[in-house]
Formats: sequence, structure tokens, C-alpha cells
Amino acid sequence: MKPQIYILDTILQRFKKLNDPCNGKLFGIFVKNTLHVLGLQMENGLNLIHSFPAEIDFCGTFEAYPNPSYDSQQVLSRSSQVEVTDNPIFISILLTIQNEISCNIVCNNQITNVSYTILTLPEIYSSFMHVRLQGEFLLHSEQNEQSIADSFTELRKSIASGVMAFTIPKLNILLVTSDSESGIIGLTGDPAFGEICQEANCEGPERKKKNDQTLKLDAVDISLIKRATRDGFIIEPKSHSPVVILDKKKLELINIPLKLNFLAMISKHTKLSKLYDILLESAIKNLRLYESVLQNYLKTHKISTGIELPETMHFFPKEAGHFLTRIVIGNSEKEDKEERELLHEALLLPKTTPVFRKANQFEFSDCKKPSGPLRNVHEGLPLPLSGEACKVSLVKGEYEYYHYGQNKMDDKGWGCAYRSLQTLASWFKLQGYTSRPVPTFKEIQKCLVDIGDKPANFIDSTQWIGSSEVNFVLKSLLGVTSKILYVNSGEELGTKGPELLQHFEMHGSPVMIGGGVLAHTILGVEYNQLTGSLKFLILDPHYTGEDDLNVILNRKWCAWKGVDFFNKSAYYNMCLPQVPREF
Repeated sequence: MKPQIYILDTILQRFKKLNDPCNGKLFGIFVKNTLHVLGLQMENGLNLIHSFPAEIDFCGTFEAYPNPSYDSQQVLSRSSQVEVTDNPIFISILLTIQNEISCNIVCNNQITNVSYTILTLPEIYSSFMHVRLQGEFLLHSEQNEQSIADSFTELRKSIASGVMAFTIPKLNILLVTSDSESGIIGLTGDPAFGEICQEANCEGPERKKKNDQTLKLDAVDISLIKRATRDGFIIEPKSHSPVVILDKKKLELINIPLKLNFLAMISKHTKLSKLYDILLESAIKNLRLYESVLQNYLKTHKISTGIELPETMHFFPKEAGHFLTRIVIGNSEKEDKEERELLHEALLLPKTTPVFRKANQFEFSDCKKPSGPLRNVHEGLPLPLSGEACKVSLVKGEYEYYHYGQNKMDDKGWGCAYRSLQTLASWFKLQGYTSRPVPTFKEIQKCLVDIGDKPANFIDSTQWIGSSEVNFVLKSLLGVTSKILYVNSGEELGTKGPELLQHFEMHGSPVMIGGGVLAHTILGVEYNQLTGSLKFLILDPHYTGEDDLNVILNRKWCAWKGVDFFNKSAYYNMCLPQVPREF
């Protein structure tokens, strides 16, 4: 029976942008004879199978080619490596002006064209949940390739032997391997995993997108523990009297705590009794990723003072549409950049925006700061869309909303440009272009004094700054250059639609506007290409209340404004931060 095929739209979007011949692998999840194709990897020497969440498997191949036909024998040969299905998928991309995409399956050594359904991120993730498995092991091994491989093999055997259990703290449920009906302790019956998580309200917060659909990405935490007692049916190696062999030689040993921190992507319809095996797969997959990273590290580094502790990072680049896990051991900046470049290349991601830097890690709900500025407050607003000729372009990525009175500081009446600058700096930090914290007022003032723009008594003063000072600080502290737009009056701002539209399309960074007596942050524009009319999405730093999103939106502290919002008799400067074209 041929499977029904769903393909994530981000995959097709990347295929549409291909210009050169290439081939690679497809990854997906099977659920009840339905294949959800969620990821891809172009062949470039990387092996990312262990970096995808558990349950996402190698399910097919793709090839982009310039000729009217592809080499079917090569397709069949590559498809024969797929083990999770007898009907691997094959997507062909004929490189033309539009790039013609065709979906096929391999059945009985024949390549047959089939139909497929395109799904968006919210549609895919409405049917799946993520779990984050956490635990810890100690790797004790000689410092050589074979010994490390043997040690990881023993660890995987230990996990698979049945001595491990999994606990879901929020649900007070323990999953074990046993000869009972389900292996579930703490719950009667065998409900679907999605049902019990919904009842316990542990699916994670909903993240609103511009189309008002919701995307649930936070993971349910599950802990791996070792059972103190063992069931009788568990088969373990026969024990024997200890044998001691003395072999006098110098050994270089490594002892590393391996902190399991891995993801699994699970259909909400999965029965709870099936979860144990999925979690075992997740733990084993994480150990395989650890092993490959550690082996590569030992091949490329001389170990003299020990090995740095591995660091696990989870990423969710929206252009890819799925999680990807990296384990890093003491990478230099050069090594890390080389690895990021290979990841961008393998996933067919543009090399203009960072998505795999440390600052780009996905923040799960339990990792987020308990308090702090609100992020992306504009996402709850509807788009104006005043006519068919109107084009809207918005800030890309995340930013924080800085406004009067935060951190118990009385800056009302003079700090609006500082707050706008902080919002701009937060955008560059959250996008991963810098690891530097958002500068404080004192750091901003000290920077301007250090570069000679202000006298020494400017520090700790309540003097205003404008777009020029914002430009200087961004350049000095973050290495970010800016374009300055000048207009003689607020009314003249209506002529800057094309330039602002181009800025948000090309760079996507928020814009600071100052002049006259007030400063604001522009998060986007709506430009009518026929009439030339212009609307601004304004984030107002003059707000003095608590960080309450409903109040901010209802009282229009973040709202769409017309040109008449600005003073007709005042001049304005706009600081447009230019995004560094590096990843």
C-alpha cells in the first residue's frame, strides 16, 4: 500500500531556490502509513542523521539536475540505503526558471510519480509533540579510537538492556520495561501521549505567528534514571569471578560526564506504552552523536591538559522547520564557523543570517528568564493591508521591547532614544550577531565619551541622544554600521516608503527614528506602490507601565500609524542598522 505523503513547505521553498545540481537525503516520520517529510540534507560530507530528533529517520532522497531526465539507476542505488520503509521517497528538481518539483516513490525497483500534500509548520506541529530526554552517564575510556568506540557500545548496551526507566515529572508517571501489560506506573489504561499532556497542561506555551496560527515547540521534559531493581526477564551478561590482568604501560585516560539532552518528535496519537522504546532510541541516538563528535575531536586536537566538557545546543531555524542538535567540544571561533558553514550548506540555508551560533539556541520555557523585556510585541497585531497594491515588510526575527521606567530607572522625558537603541541592540543579540549584552544607559554614555563624541560629564547625566549617537554606539560596541535617512519634516517621511520597504526586506532590523523632541522605533512599513501612501508599525518607548502585553496593544503603544503621527514642522533622522552578511 502506497503511503500518503505530506511535505513541509520549507523543504519545497528551499528546492525552489536551487540553482546548481546537487543530491541528498530526505528525513521524515511515518505515522499510520503516512509519511511526513520534515528535513533534508545535501551531500557535503556531514552525517546529520543523529542530529535530528528521535523518530525522524532517513526516508528517501532528492536530486536537482539541469537535464530533462535523471539517472534512475543512481536513484535506485541511493534509495536502497533506506531501511525504515519499502517505498522510499524520491523528489526530483528540474532546474529551470521556476524549478519543477516532482514527488516519486520507489516500489518494486521502479520509480513512480505520486501526489503529495504541502503542510505549513503550524499544520505539521499541531499533530506532533517534542519531548526532551535528560540524564547523565560517565564515559571512562582510554584515549584512543577503539577504546572510545567500545565504551560507547557498552553504554548503549546498558541502556538497551532494560535497566533504565523514564519519569515524566509533570505527570508523575514512570515508564519501565516489564512483563506487565503496558510498563506504565502511575496511570491506569494506555492513553495517547497527547491526551495526557493536554490534560496536565504541559504541552508548552503557544507561540503566535503572523497568520494567527499557533506553533507549539516547547518540549515535555522526561528524565532517564537507572532502576535499582531488575525484572527477572531482563537478560544480562553472565557474571563470573573477577579476573585481574596486570599490563604495565602508560595509559592516557578520559573521564567525561555525558549529559544526555536530546529531543524526540512524537505523534500526539502515540500510545503511552509505546513511548519507552522511543525514549530508548532517543538516548541511543544521543550517545551516537556524542561518540561521533568526540572521535572527531580527538582526531583533530592534541590532548594535553584534558578535554573540555561537551556542550549540547538545540536549534530551530525557521527556514529549516525542525530542530537540530549540536554537541560542541572546545571549538575555536574558526572551527565553529567552518562547522556552521557546512550546516548551512547541508540544509540549503542561506549564508547571510546566523542560525547555529550559540546565541541562536532555542529557549525552552524552563530556560527562559523569569522576568525581562517582552519580545516581539507586534505579533498579535493584524496587518493593515489597505489595498491590493499595498506591500508590507516587517522586522525579521526577535527583539525586546525597552521603554521608560524599566529596571526601576526614572528616564521619563529624556531616555526614549536610549530605549530605542536598546531595542535595536537586543535584535542583534537575539539574532546571534553578537554575544554582548544589551548596553545599559551608563555603558551607552561611556561609549560616547570614549569615542570623543561627548565630554566626560555626559556620564550619569540625563542628556538626550539622537540617531547619530545611536549610530556611533552600534558601530563602536557591536560593530554594526547604519544608514542614516534625513527628512526636513514629518510630512516628508511619506516619501521614504521605498527605502524603508527595501530595508526591512533586505535587512529586517528595527529602525530608530529621532528628531524634534521624540524618538521611536519602527518595526515595519506598509507601502502602497500606486498611491505612495505609507504606514509605520511604531514601537513607542515612552510607555511607563508594567510589561503587560494586553495593555501595550490595547492602548496602542505598539500600533500602525500614518504619516500624520509625526510632527509636520519637526525634522527627523532615521538610523537603519545594516545587517552583517555573515552567518
